[in-house]
Order: sequence, then structure tokens, then C-alpha cells
Amino acid sequence: MSTHVEQAVILAAGLGSRIRSDAQPLPKPLVKVGGLTLLKRTILTAKSAGVKRFVIIVGCMGDQVKASLADDPDVDGLELVWVQNEQYTLKNGISVLCARPHIRGEFFLTMADHIVEKAVWQTLQAEPARGGLVLAVDRKIDSIFDMDDATKVRVGERESIQAIGKQLTEFDAIDTGVFRCDPALFDALETFRSENGDASLSEGVQTLARAGKARVADIGAAWWQDVDDLPSRKEAERVMFAKLTKKTDGPVSRHINRRFSKAITRVVMNFNVVPNHMTAVGLAVGLASAAVTAMVTPSSLWLLALGAVLFQVSSMIDGVDGEIARLKFKHSARGEWFDTISDDVINLSYHLALGVAAFRLSGESLWLNLGIGTFILGWIVAGNLYRKHLGTGRATHLAVEWSHLKPENQSAFNRFCAKLEFVAHRDFYAFAIMLLVLFGFMKFTVGLTFLTTTFVFAQWALTAAQEAAGRRTTETGAQGV
Repeated sequence: MSTHVEQAVILAAGLGSRIRSDAQPLPKPLVKVGGLTLLKRTILTAKSAGVKRFVIIVGCMGDQVKASLADDPDVDGLELVWVQNEQYTLKNGISVLCARPHIRGEFFLTMADHIVEKAVWQTLQAEPARGGLVLAVDRKIDSIFDMDDATKVRVGERESIQAIGKQLTEFDAIDTGVFRCDPALFDALETFRSENGDASLSEGVQTLARAGKARVADIGAAWWQDVDDLPSRKEAERVMFAKLTKKTDGPVSRHINRRFSKAITRVVMNFNVVPNHMTAVGLAVGLASAAVTAMVTPSSLWLLALGAVLFQVSSMIDGVDGEIARLKFKHSARGEWFDTISDDVINLSYHLALGVAAFRLSGESLWLNLGIGTFILGWIVAGNLYRKHLGTGRATHLAVEWSHLKPENQSAFNRFCAKLEFVAHRDFYAFAIMLLVLFGFMKFTVGLTFLTTTFVFAQWALTAAQEAAGRRTTETGAQGV
């Protein structure tokens, strides 16, 4: 069984000459990708995989690199050990050796300029070093952005490393720049340096490989990118933004909302904007959509159109908070609650406003009553879902296991609800409601939203009843034991 590793060495000492220029004078660890510096992204990704202690080797402009994380609340609770490599113009193996006095037992080793997904760290958490090292490698060779600059690996029997280097002509994997190491790596590097006056990390790996103590672990579908220059930085952000589109996104979200939200995210990600800021913006726009809709008169029908458009805009903004959270590791339980409650406030306020608008334009109280009914039923469901979320620790309605989603519940009603489930996704119904209102189907929309909310209420009631019956059965069985 593999021992959980909680310490990592990060190499952040190099010159970074390929990415520095008059327009970009920062040392490479401080280059931002996706709203975070390369160094901070490396630390927070490793933190998400259980790493708590970081030995960071700095060299070129080391004081500036160190200052970048001073008083940063995002690294609170982590131990950061800063080590200056005065010989940072030598090969990177010398930087590795600088960490030796600060390391006991197995450790992770990575470069500050390598962006990797959490899954890469998790892969190595399951692979003990066994007195040598394990290198995370990528066998998706066709997906490598800059093959000429990549460090190639030839893998032998039992996943052993046969050869490693940028100039290999025969290889079957690519070095991702993340290792799990035993302190034996220090001995290998020290031996090589004493004989040659310098040592690269690859040369240390080769030394262990010749002793049969270096092997690989395949990262599978996980993604990574070495950021050495402006083209690779651009490629890294391209892939990171592509991954912001969720597999669960419907066609409206994928082709319309995400295009809008990603454009906003690109603008705000490099500023001190957190997800709750964007949730608040979306809430303000959503409430404005309800306010202007409720104020419509026969002589100001343009307010109805404005409200519908604002309602759709609030839905598009809704994606920004989640995108920032994923890009900048800003997930929080409080933020999830704020997002969920804001969505409910926007949706139910706008449904009520539509009923008010239909009443003001027609004088028929039916539409006002339907709007009020939608508002009340919606809050009954939302309130009970909040109670459920408090018990599960997940403040999102998507985490609820509705009865129609359970394979054992295949009644006609549940099958009908399952087919209409997509209607309940905010991206779809906000866009659909906007179109219906803009094309003059306001009364139809009021009736449809009431009917949809009624179905959701019925689904909630059925789900709650089945869960209660299940609890009674469990309690009865426990009493009979």
C-alpha cells in the first residue's frame, strides 16, 4: 500500500529567457496562466491532491518570486520553505540538490512551469518510489503541443525507464515533469555532479534507471502542458478554457452561454475578482430583469423585451463564477450556497414578475394568480431542498437524486419527468423564456412556468415520500434485529 506523500519540491530557479521580454519582464514562475501565476497554480493543484509542505527552489529574481506569495490567503495552512540556489545558471539538477537538507522521506518533485491536472498528482500518490523514483508520463504522443522541446522517455519491461532525454529518437512516452522520489535521487545527482561538475535532473534519472530504480506511471486521460514560451502559454490557456465546458452542459450552454461567460472570464480572471463577485453581478442583473418586467405598461412594452433579455444575460453570467472557481481554485461551501440561492431568487422573482406583467397588460387576475402560485410552489421546493443540502453538505440542486433518475423507479410519471428533465436546466429555460416573451407568448410562458414548477413540486414530493418510506423500512429492520 502506498504511503500518502505530503511534501513536494518545486523548481522555480531558472532564467526563463524564452518567455521573458521587454513586454513580459517577469520571471517565469510569475507568468500568469488562467488568472494565476505558474508557481501558485502548481502549489494549489498539488494542495488539492493532499500536499501540505513545499520546498521551493528559487534563483533568478528569487526575492520577487518569494514576495509573490507573501500574505496570500490562498496558501494559508501550507508550509512554504524557500531555498535560494546561487548557482541557478547551472543545470536544474543543482536546484534539486538544494532541497536535500529540507527533505525527509519520499517527496514529489515538479517544475514551476509545468501545468498539470490534479489527476496527475493522484496517479503518483498511488505509486511508491521503492527506493528510486516514479515519473508521471503521457503516452498520448499525438496530443503533445511542442514535441521538439518535450523530454522523451523510452519505457522498458515492468514500466522501467530505459532512456530519457529531449534528443531521443525512439520513445513511447513523454515526461510530464512530475515525479515521486526517494532521497536516493539526491545521491544519484551528487554522484553525477562530483564526476562531471554539473548535473541535470534527466541525468539523475538516467543514473537511477541504470540501477533499475526508475519507472513510469501513465497519466491516462489527464492533461498537462509545459509553459516555456508565449505559444505554449497560449496553448495552455486554450485547453484550460476548453475544459471549462462541462460534459453536462446542454446545447444552449455549450454554444451560447459558455461563449459569453468565457469571454467575461478572460477579462476578469487577471484581476482580484472572486466567484462571489460575479454571482452578485448575476443576481443584480436578474433582479433588474424582474423589476423592469413588473413595471411594464401598454405604452412601455419595450420593458418586457428588456426584462427577457436581462433574464437571459443573468443566466449567461451565471457560468462565470464557476469558471473562475475552477480556474483559480476558489471553490467554497459559502460560495456554492450563494450561487444556488441567487439562482432561485432570480428565477422565482422573474416568474412572479411575468405574472404581474400579464395582469397589468390584460387586467385578468388569472395570470397574477399563476405567477404567485409559481413563486410559492417554487419556494416550497427550494426551502425543502435547502434542508436536504444542509444534511448532505452539497448546496446545489444538481446533487439531489430525484426519483425519476433512479433506475428502480420507472413509473409512467417518472419516465415522463425524465424526458422533460432538460427543461429544468437553467440555460435551456432562460433562453426559451426569453424567446417566448420576445415573440409575444407572454401568457403562454406564465402558464408554462406554472405547469413546469408544478411538475417539479410533484417530483420533489414523490422523491421525499420515497426517501421517507425507505427510512421507515430501514428503521423497522433495525428494530427487528
